[in-house]
Amino acid sequence: MAAKPIHCKAGEWTKLVSNFGSGYARTFEVHLTAANGGPIEGEFEERRAWWIFPQSPQRGPLAPEMQFHRKWINAIYSIRIKPSRDVTAIVR
Repeated sequence: MAAKPIHCKAGEWTKLVSNFGSGYARTFEVHLTAANGGPIEGEFEERRAWWIFPQSPQRGPLAPEMQFHRKWINAIYSIRIKPSRDVTAIVR
């Protein structure tokens, strides 16, 4: 099954992954392409909970190819991005 493209608008937060109650580890591969072919710029935010207790969000710069790792204990988990230009995201 092919992953569905997620269109992300410039300057707006877009949630790519939102999990609640998952009890297994998983790696998410995120592939970003700019609508106009320009560079990928902006930031990501990864939020985890240690069981049900929230942890500090992790932030960093966007890249065309990124990997995020949810551990088995991360019962609540999400990834969102805020690009500086319109991008299309594919999450696998």
